[in-house]
Amino acid sequence: MTSYTPGSGLPSAIPLGSVPNDTSSQVSRRSRALRGTNTPATSYPELTEKRRHRIDADVLRQLADTMPDRDHQVLELIARHRFLTTHQVQHFVFNNLGTEDSAARTTRHVLQRLTRTALIRSLAQRIGGVRAGSSARVWQLAPAGARLLRDDGTVYRTHEPSTRFLAHCLAIADVHLGLRALQHLPTVETVHVQLEPDCWRRFTGVGGDPRWLQPDLAATIQTADFDDRWFIEADLGTEALPTLLKKCGQYESYRATGIEQEEHGAFPLVLWLFSKPERADALAQAVRRSPRFTPELYRFATAETFSEVITEPLS
Repeated sequence: MTSYTPGSGLPSAIPLGSVPNDTSSQVSRRSRALRGTNTPATSYPELTEKRRHRIDADVLRQLADTMPDRDHQVLELIARHRFLTTHQVQHFVFNNLGTEDSAARTTRHVLQRLTRTALIRSLAQRIGGVRAGSSARVWQLAPAGARLLRDDGTVYRTHEPSTRFLAHCLAIADVHLGLRALQHLPTVETVHVQLEPDCWRRFTGVGGDPRWLQPDLAATIQTADFDDRWFIEADLGTEALPTLLKKCGQYESYRATGIEQEEHGAFPLVLWLFSKPERADALAQAVRRSPRFTPELYRFATAETFSEVITEPLS
């Protein structure tokens, strides 16, 4: 397997292999891979600077009708994650195009095309700084891109996120890439990933008040014999230990409702993924010491131990 680091301020990316270009939430070795290099000539309408500010419905339909499949996949991925680096887009969609250089060139070509047609835009800030090169550029949907995917009347505005929020979004994307890479293990048949807000769970508290459990991701890893289900939390070291323990308490409260057990037969394990091993050790010790928690419910990992920890129940 190989690994990559998206930039400073983020944990090392989860080890990932040659990721296939199936981008649906149901990732399977049996899925039919799309063919082609995604670099055909297109009949995208040319946009003047004036028309870039607001693309009318007819032009947007023409863009949608002439768009290569992989361009649409890139838009969907950026929409699901809010923000993605160039390198992450490459690993999600284009890493099956032969060499690393070939995949990188194709990724840049597609992103430039989507930028020219005003469907995406890059942020002013880069992960790792200017010296990190084009792979460190961060992308979000432009208003026209959001309308192309889901023109439901909702007003979509681009914005420059805080560094903290951006780092968390990109870290979740790295976890998603790591989960996809698990499909290359011989024991794994499929990996199903839910992102926010699809992975959130609504439940009723003891006093009858409505509550939400909001994991960063949820995943089901299917083998020939078992379905291993997970809630996953990505920690970048920005929250105090009491805040992490409060989140563990939310998992305990949701577990007490029995909702997951009734629907699936068991409650998912909770994986805490840390950028620093000392934070993993601190939370693990605090969970074991507290009588409020069920220690066997939790697993703790770093980028380096992610694959080992999350596949341990498969052995």
